[in-house]
Amino acid sequence: MKVTMIDPPSGWKYGFPKALPDNVEDTLKWLVEQGYPQSEIDKCGKHFHCRYWYHEEEYDGKRK
Repeated sequence: MKVTMIDPPSGWKYGFPKALPDNVEDTLKWLVEQGYPQSEIDKCGKHFHCRYWYHEEEYDGKRK
């Protein structure tokens, strides 16, 4: 199964990178809900960006 990974600036401090669920409509809101500080987003202003990539996960027959 292919998942989208997201890694915001200094994300390692807050448990990133993480798999970004397909149903997320507001990425910034989701980042904050996942523990990423709003202050980090605000610091970058319009220039806030995240790294994205696809990762292939093996399905083991169990739900996550």
